[in-house]
Amino acid sequence: GWIGGAAGIIVGSPLDTLSVGTENTVQHGAWKTLTQMVQSEGVGSLFKGVLSPVVGLAGLNAILFVSYGTILRYFERQHGLDTHEASLSEIYIAGCGAGIASFFFSTPTDLVKIQAQMSRIPKSTWDVAKTIYSNNGVLGFYQGGFATIVRDAPSYGLYFLVYEGTKRLLEVESTGDAAGGSNAMKILLAGGLAGAVSWTSIYPLDVIKSRLQMQVQVQLDRPYSSFRDCLVRSYKAEGLRVFFRGLTPTVIRGFPVNAVTFWVYELVMDAMSN
Repeated sequence: GWIGGAAGIIVGSPLDTLSVGTENTVQHGAWKTLTQMVQSEGVGSLFKGVLSPVVGLAGLNAILFVSYGTILRYFERQHGLDTHEASLSEIYIAGCGAGIASFFFSTPTDLVKIQAQMSRIPKSTWDVAKTIYSNNGVLGFYQGGFATIVRDAPSYGLYFLVYEGTKRLLEVESTGDAAGGSNAMKILLAGGLAGAVSWTSIYPLDVIKSRLQMQVQVQLDRPYSSFRDCLVRSYKAEGLRVFFRGLTPTVIRGFPVNAVTFWVYELVMDAMSN
């Protein structure tokens, strides 16, 4: 899980940084935000905050995949069959449960990453983490935690549902080699669709979560007091479009990132099985 997640996050880091910048810029589109970032801070600005998710994914993906597999095995025991193929509804429920379980790692990981990306003064991941801890202690890393759970539970449910459903539709061989042949292309397609669909479905929730987590860096005159406060004030100030700003680079990023994540995950699982 960690190796697959790390591979995916490195592939998608430039578009992830662009998405966060676009979400929180009132007047700029994706292309203008990209050119301004590169002109003012160089190409390296597209990889700001990448260390946090790469390190955090060691815990996040471990919890995510272990929780997902554990819930599916629970369903197997309920049916009394070791070879029971989970239904799509069971896959969705297992994904939701895994999303909730991953909250403990995903919230601080996202928080540090977003604040590093939004910092006007270049800061390392470690510098951002130290600042958060010195200001608010351990609980400071869970700023935006409720919004993260609201986003992650349905998102991961749909994520695994689309991945497994697409694999079944394409008839991916369970004993095949993920590294080559038609199996590899099918897994890449299934993973890419899973990422693109899940991100599209919960993007407005991600905008709210990001705004709650980055407000320290942008120094709002009146900080958001809650999920609802952020939702209402953002809508009143910028209209419905605010919840879809940056959607295009996020969906574009979601396809290759998750295609690579699942493909590498399957490769590692094959290698470990052998």
